[in-house]
Amino acid sequence: MKALLTFLSFITLSYASLAGTIKGVVNDKRTGEQLVGATVTLKNKTTGTKRYTSVALDGSYAFKDVAVGSYEVEAKYVAYKEDDKDVQVTGGGIITVNFSLESKSRDLGEVRVTAKGGRESDQSARRAEQRSDRVLNAVSARSIETSPDITIANVTQRISGVSVERSSNGEAQYAIIRGMPQRYQYTLIDGIKIPSPSNTNRYVPLDIFPADIVDRLEVYKSLTPSQEGDAIGGAINLALKDAPEDFTLRVNVGTGYAENFFNNSFTKFDHSASLNRSPRSTNGNSYVATLKDFPTNPFNYGSKKVPLASILGLSIGGRSADKKFGALLAASYQNTYRETNSLFFNTQVNLTNNEPQVEDFSRRQYSIQQQRASLIGKLDYRFNSANKLTLNGSYINLTQNQYRFTSDTSFLGRTAVGNGRVTQSYRSYRAIQKIYNTNLQGDHQLAPWVRFNWMAVYSKAIANEPDRAQINLNTGLTAQPDGSVQQQPTRFDGLQSVVHTFSYNSDEDKTGYANLIFSPKLFGTNVELSTGGMYRDKQRRSDYDAYSLRVSGNTAQEFTGDINQNTFEVFNGQGTADNALNYSFSEKIGAAYGQFKFTVGKLQTIGGLRYEHTSQAYQTSASNVLAGTSGDNKYYDLLPSLAFKYMLSSKENLRLTYYSAISRPNFYEIVPHTSGDADADEYMEVGNPYLKRTTAENFDLRYELFPKGFDQLLVGVFYKELKNPIEAALVRQQNGTGGTSTNIVLQPQNFGTAHNYGFELEGTKYVGRVGVRLNYTFTNSNITTSKLYAYRDDNGFVTNRLENQTRPLQGQSKHIGNFSFLYKDTKAGLDAQLSMVYTGSRINLVSGYLDNDVWQKSFTTLDFSTEKRLFKNLYGYFKATNLLNTPFELEIKRPYPTSVTVSSEFQKAGENAFVRRDNYNRYYLLGLRYRL
Repeated sequence: MKALLTFLSFITLSYASLAGTIKGVVNDKRTGEQLVGATVTLKNKTTGTKRYTSVALDGSYAFKDVAVGSYEVEAKYVAYKEDDKDVQVTGGGIITVNFSLESKSRDLGEVRVTAKGGRESDQSARRAEQRSDRVLNAVSARSIETSPDITIANVTQRISGVSVERSSNGEAQYAIIRGMPQRYQYTLIDGIKIPSPSNTNRYVPLDIFPADIVDRLEVYKSLTPSQEGDAIGGAINLALKDAPEDFTLRVNVGTGYAENFFNNSFTKFDHSASLNRSPRSTNGNSYVATLKDFPTNPFNYGSKKVPLASILGLSIGGRSADKKFGALLAASYQNTYRETNSLFFNTQVNLTNNEPQVEDFSRRQYSIQQQRASLIGKLDYRFNSANKLTLNGSYINLTQNQYRFTSDTSFLGRTAVGNGRVTQSYRSYRAIQKIYNTNLQGDHQLAPWVRFNWMAVYSKAIANEPDRAQINLNTGLTAQPDGSVQQQPTRFDGLQSVVHTFSYNSDEDKTGYANLIFSPKLFGTNVELSTGGMYRDKQRRSDYDAYSLRVSGNTAQEFTGDINQNTFEVFNGQGTADNALNYSFSEKIGAAYGQFKFTVGKLQTIGGLRYEHTSQAYQTSASNVLAGTSGDNKYYDLLPSLAFKYMLSSKENLRLTYYSAISRPNFYEIVPHTSGDADADEYMEVGNPYLKRTTAENFDLRYELFPKGFDQLLVGVFYKELKNPIEAALVRQQNGTGGTSTNIVLQPQNFGTAHNYGFELEGTKYVGRVGVRLNYTFTNSNITTSKLYAYRDDNGFVTNRLENQTRPLQGQSKHIGNFSFLYKDTKAGLDAQLSMVYTGSRINLVSGYLDNDVWQKSFTTLDFSTEKRLFKNLYGYFKATNLLNTPFELEIKRPYPTSVTVSSEFQKAGENAFVRRDNYNRYYLLGLRYRL
């Protein structure tokens, strides 16, 4: 037996000594980029047997235990020419066989077409970051597919320096770049600025965009003169899917479920009978609305026991045989159901000691249905190598149906926990947001060193809230002598028993762009000189009406759950035509720029100057007796920029950039509205026609390393100085005599000078199939403003004084980070990732009183996703979000007063004053994806 084992060991060692290893890398011949996922075939010339492997994430491949013999090694990759090499294995050892594949190209008449892998690959995103003239972060369509995210807003939180602000359903809605709130950025579609469907803001809510419509998501953190200058924080560009060189078909089908509905049903309502616009907007200002204009369908609630989500996506495109004509059609549809449970304390300031004071406490339950749809069409025609025309069109829609129940307990006159006056409301809310964008563009090579491109763009954004219907009720809990608690009858509020609110706004842009680029050779150096301009005519229109219905006949009518058993009359049948939220706003922006770009040795320099002229005018429907009912404003800005990129090696860059930028106030902020805004749930909002634009100087220094494959390292610092930053502040409302009232309102204001600086680190590293991706951003901003300190003086009078306070910018977190554990097996077609996002505490609302700002508490979210190839072109995927059931929480960072005589079950004396908590729970998605 011992002899047999010795013999077998000898044979094994002899075979091992004869077996060899063939390994190497597969690169792009022109760029040197590793072609991750390329297929390498090893064929035995004698037996004809084949072995296959895929290029790993570091660009390498390997065949082990290759027997002695003659072999052919072949490398293939999509849109590249195949290559093969002969190899002779004579014994043990390692044989290196490297490939540099050439991109397919062909001459078709006067058109030279070069095939390319497309913008959707991870390699393309890394290449874009490396070659960009700006400080750029990019996320590829492939990374988005394998991430836990299905909306663009959620994708942005994976990018270094970016945190998100969430909507009432817990989904990300707006991006905050480097601690700069969303007002300091703009959104682009294929490099074109688009209007916002928001009825309050310039910036676009990113949750309107499904994630599967883009080839790449880009975040610009610096600007060049050729870009529009109102992006102090940066710009977000959605590079939509493009016509591919070869026929392509992508199909995505999925479903999802919120964990809340394991034990609860989704509450739904009927909106079909409601008016699409207010009675006044439909019939004219003289029309007097009747009860027939306000159907009760929105208050007829039902339940959906298994509210399954629907996820559908389709993308089809290609080019003609001669490659001159290209077309793409992409469509996406998402129908999701969510539930949110919220606790909210309405806080004021005690005017005798400046301490936070709770006035009432409410519980809210939301049932939210979101229907997200998009349609993208692209056509292009290449006349020849010098001329190309492109026609693009996109339609984006987000429709939200929201049910909300609120039970609000007043602390005024309360004697103990569990009793007091209670108000209740049932609200049915439907909102439709739409974005239309059409553009025709041309690119023309006029001479070997002269190029001209142009764009004609029409865009329109619409937000329609056709009938926000709300029932307002009063009841109470009364302590009885025997210790029990008795509920009082539930009756309608006497003044606003039922309220129907209608809001409609449109934002229409007509824009033209033209650029002329000269590329001469001066003093032996290739130079690019460009000049151009743009003109935009923006017309915004806002309509607002609120109708109050009061109980008729017996004014003490009780509500039993069926509103059809009650009787009402319309109190203000002509609506609110004189409300300042009925306004028109015109903005005309003209811009021109000059830009230079040249490279000397390893140093690339790009810079220039941009001029922007802004002309604004607005007219409201409010009474002319009120101040600021109409107004106009004109100003211009000169915005210089300069950027250096030193190419330390073919894989390393060092960037230094400077640019000047502005931020214009939102339209809604300038219009002097005072009350009646349907969005003012916590605090009433007022406008400020005296707002100024914000200006800023911005500096960046970043080191970039792209070693191989998907690996990268980005390290940078930044600094921003802002003059007249705009933030929302809680202030006491001014009355008609110029004094202040007792009402606390939310008003935008300019706040002197602010500074924002920080540090960014981003890295990705793979070892074999396993990788980690992390980013961390430290941001520190400061702004000093005057605040009120309320107190009772020595004579017993309530008064206040001004004190300066230094605080961070609203929305800025000092620490944000993202850590993802990644697994990629290209051979097995398996991708998986576990992603954690940390967002530090930040100011949610600025108070006009010292040390009474409302802060959002720091939070950590954890998400998981995986994708597996089932067959050749068919993949299955699973996504799970909010695994930690992370809530949204607000607090005032000072102790809840010990002097309060009536306690709350959620407030603890000596701990930070609790303001709000929203719970969203986990969400799961399961689906199939087909790629051809």
